[in-house]
Amino acid sequence: MGQGTDDGGKGGESAAARLTPAGGLSYGEAAERNESGERFASGCHRGVAPCFGWTGDMRMRAMGWLFAGSLLVPALALAGAAKPAPEGPVARVDGGMVRGAMQGTAAVFEGIPYAAPPVGALRWREPQAVKAWKGVRDATQPGASCFQSAAGLDPFFKVLAGSYGATYTGEPGLNASQSSEDCLYLNVWTPGWPVKKALPVMVWLHGGSNMVGSGTQASYAGASLVAHGVILVTINYRLGVMGFFAHPELVAESAHHSASNYGILDQIAALKWVQRNIAQLGGDPGNVTVFGESAGAVDSGMLMASPLTTGLFRRVISESGPPFGLGPMHTLAEVEKLGAAIGKAAPGAGASDVDKLRKLPAGEVEKIAAGVLLTHPEFKGLDTRSTIVDGWVMPQTPAKIFAEGKMQKVDLLVGLNGREFSAFRMAAAAAAKQSGAKTSATDSLRALAEAARPLYGGWTDAAVAYAVIEMLVHKEAGVDKAANEMLAGCPIGAMGTLVTAAGRHSYIYQFDRAIPGQGASVLGAFHSLEIPFVFNTFGDRAWNWLPFTAADHRLSEAIETYWTNFAKTGNPNGAGLPNWPAWNNGNEPYMEFSPGATAGAKKGFSPHFCDLAPERVKQLLSAN
Repeated sequence: MGQGTDDGGKGGESAAARLTPAGGLSYGEAAERNESGERFASGCHRGVAPCFGWTGDMRMRAMGWLFAGSLLVPALALAGAAKPAPEGPVARVDGGMVRGAMQGTAAVFEGIPYAAPPVGALRWREPQAVKAWKGVRDATQPGASCFQSAAGLDPFFKVLAGSYGATYTGEPGLNASQSSEDCLYLNVWTPGWPVKKALPVMVWLHGGSNMVGSGTQASYAGASLVAHGVILVTINYRLGVMGFFAHPELVAESAHHSASNYGILDQIAALKWVQRNIAQLGGDPGNVTVFGESAGAVDSGMLMASPLTTGLFRRVISESGPPFGLGPMHTLAEVEKLGAAIGKAAPGAGASDVDKLRKLPAGEVEKIAAGVLLTHPEFKGLDTRSTIVDGWVMPQTPAKIFAEGKMQKVDLLVGLNGREFSAFRMAAAAAAKQSGAKTSATDSLRALAEAARPLYGGWTDAAVAYAVIEMLVHKEAGVDKAANEMLAGCPIGAMGTLVTAAGRHSYIYQFDRAIPGQGASVLGAFHSLEIPFVFNTFGDRAWNWLPFTAADHRLSEAIETYWTNFAKTGNPNGAGLPNWPAWNNGNEPYMEFSPGATAGAKKGFSPHFCDLAPERVKQLLSAN
């Protein structure tokens, strides 16, 4: 079930507990259930004890309040003072009616299905249509996170918090111990209800290496962002081996002779849902911006490159994740071999490999896949979390598609953080210390060169030599700088160059704000740090261990305004903001969000030895 359970929902604190104003209790009828066990709300409003499974103590207090209230009913009726609590907002979408809730002035609809549960025979199939329901579906609790490691994002944040001398305790939605394959749900935030005019729509793709994460994380709460006059949609999509798995049998059963890329197909299905339904929720289907961070940013670039997304969005905001420049992209033929080996390792007899795998719990499939990757050196460099060239979703590599100008012609706002790789460097060091395994500096530099060569071409060796000097002089900061420039900065500049060359506008930024404290020197502006600035979610437990200042809140307001201005018009600029010039290859302008938490335009974005002349970039990338 994707709508949570009666004992508090997925991952701890329920959405109801997060969204209900203090003292704002209302009491209605018990939740009804349909044939498949999904919960609906006929009169079960936010804050109802039977719906959200309070603790015994809370139930006792509720019973006391109810009993006391029964004694007051005659007096209130005589005084004419009793008024029913207002119903939550209701809308019609694919499948039927949904009822959300109000969070302040924002209307929030959670756990809306945008595709059928991809379970059983639908595992490793493209998304299927939603089954209609009767009555009004409860849309006040999020759907389950897509299947993933029980630890979720907790390990990533624990390393960061430790650098600041803080203890990270985790939060519901980041620790994904209650994840499920039944997970194709989305959430919609509007700035009020009803929405009086059609508003621009921003569709968020969460990060997490296409292995962990969820669109329902509290970091992505949309109340602050939508107050700028937009609609926010956050989605879940299949992850890991459930979302990116290929096998010859899957290719044979596909009408498109394809396999893998199911996570990307989920994102496309969600965007099609937006086209069909968002007008009923106050949005303008003709003005959609896809935006994402990390893997979500990479995926947004994949969506730009896919021919299946024509007409689904007008703009893209890509935070810290170029779709090319991070290493080679693999083909269907390559990952089919890996899938065949995983299938052969599945237990059982008398059935096809895929039938055996579909009958196993998702966790068992993940273990088998991990074991095959660990014990078969011929699959080194492959994984089960990456988009592949399958001939349908991705007919060519994104590098080649961008180089030839065949990507979707949309405006782009793209950038990176000042020290993207500091957190990964620390996590890798911690893992190496625990396992005893070591990677030589020579191997690391060779891998850096191989990943950077498609864009650096003949300048690769000089760039690596410069990186070595940076590392020797600046130690850890030099390592982070070299990785940032070669694996992120140059590819991001290339994206801006190619989108501009195709006749659209590009705006490039670098987020350099490092939060003061003992971790600032070793982490700097680390990967994902811009997220609480984009959503103004500094108080969320994912981030509240950081000592943010008033200057950070001011910077957040500026970033939210830039992002939503871009979503509205394709231009981030507006009254009261420092001017952000569009990209050109003459002086390479970009916006810096500075270490001091201010915004200002600068020139000369390209890193050393990264030549972003349009024809050179096209020539280099067309070969990849």
